[in-house]
Amino acid sequence: MKAVVTSIRVERDGDVTHTRRTARIAAQVAGAATRDQIRFATAVSEIARNALQYAGGGVAEFSFDRLEKRTRLMARVQDKGAGIEAVETMLRARHQSHTGLGLGLSGSQKLVDHFDLKTGSGGTLVTLGLHLNGNRGADELAKAAAGALINAAQGSPIEELAEQNRALRDSLAEQQFLLREIHHRTKNNLAIIQSLALMQARQAKSEETQEALGILTNRIQAFANAHNFLHQAEDVTQVDLRQHLESLTDRLASAFGSAGLTIACHAEAISIGFEAATEIALVVNELVTNAAKYGGDNGHVDIAAYQQGPNFCLRVGDDGPGMDNPETVLRNSKSLGWRIVEGCARKLNGSLDVEGTNGLSVLLTIPNDR
Repeated sequence: MKAVVTSIRVERDGDVTHTRRTARIAAQVAGAATRDQIRFATAVSEIARNALQYAGGGVAEFSFDRLEKRTRLMARVQDKGAGIEAVETMLRARHQSHTGLGLGLSGSQKLVDHFDLKTGSGGTLVTLGLHLNGNRGADELAKAAAGALINAAQGSPIEELAEQNRALRDSLAEQQFLLREIHHRTKNNLAIIQSLALMQARQAKSEETQEALGILTNRIQAFANAHNFLHQAEDVTQVDLRQHLESLTDRLASAFGSAGLTIACHAEAISIGFEAATEIALVVNELVTNAAKYGGDNGHVDIAAYQQGPNFCLRVGDDGPGMDNPETVLRNSKSLGWRIVEGCARKLNGSLDVEGTNGLSVLLTIPNDR
């Protein structure tokens, strides 16, 4: 059973704003949580904006229906454009057109509980749905939403904008809390795994096994370190690189200090994303481990992290024996550690430069957008 709330002709930018406002109010009346109101309204307005920008306009219809004992808030956005080419590729987020259309479609699809798209030479129809809790019927919700929209139309646009901003701030604060909790739990889980590996290392009789488990625990710590800083940070998406590397360096110095290895870290105060932070930590861990393994007694490692023009640079150098033709030797090496370093560089779209005179020095250069 379908109960229509209202329809909106999308012919100008103001109509897209009106579409977003209608989606949010309808979801609010239906009892949806603030974050669900925002994700549904964002998805609907994005599709409406696509209809306006790429098809010259369209119509957005809002309704409630009940399917398999579940009530849904639905929005149908229809245009009469020329259709969308390569739509399946866009929905899989494997293609980004220069117009940005693919981002709008794939992003909106992820925000809603139901998404259906039909396109052809006669136009495009996108249907978006939000699942609702409770037993209120479609007719009851449609009437309540229509009344709320009438009341909202008589209110102040400034007050409405302020209310939307408050809702966005509340939703952002909630998401920040949830992300911080995820990082905290991940850090604790990694600590448990690390403890189990250490216990196993103590019981192992083979020195080779003990060494392998020791290297494994250091790799786990490289991941856990970034989670730990994000759990404590005000911005749960960015890591302070200086603190991150100094903390990691202290732990590595403790792990290899018995072999006489000393480590010096000189890092600029740079904020980087979580993914880059974990990859950089893995690179440092592998190169320091390599220096401890082959550098001999009383070795020294220098770590430097800095910005250079449009790039970010990480240099790790030791005073060990070095090697001739290091790039060729390492490229042909079967070492897991070096494969990890190369894999991290690829993930960051970075490049590696290696020098083998006066010890081994590795320079990782990545674009400065991390």
